[in-house]
Amino acid sequence: MPDTDRSDRWHLDKGIGVAHILTTFSFVLWGIWYLAGQESRISQTELNIKHLQEARVSDQASAQRQYDEFRTDLRMINAKLDRLIEYQSRSNGR
Repeated sequence: MPDTDRSDRWHLDKGIGVAHILTTFSFVLWGIWYLAGQESRISQTELNIKHLQEARVSDQASAQRQYDEFRTDLRMINAKLDRLIEYQSRSNGR
């Protein structure tokens, strides 16, 4: 009966199986491939962020130009209204 007790116990082998080596090698290759893909995605994201920042600066400059043009147009309209009001007040005062 002591022989059956030994067969139920855990057994650790000092050797390394071919399947274990292949599995470990596969995981290492997959990890390298995954990290390379991550680096590629990070680089692409950085480029996208730079592009968006440049577009934002361009849009802000365009909006500022439009705002300045709008203010100039309003000043011109205001000046014309002032002249029209003065002309009408002179005409009515005669």
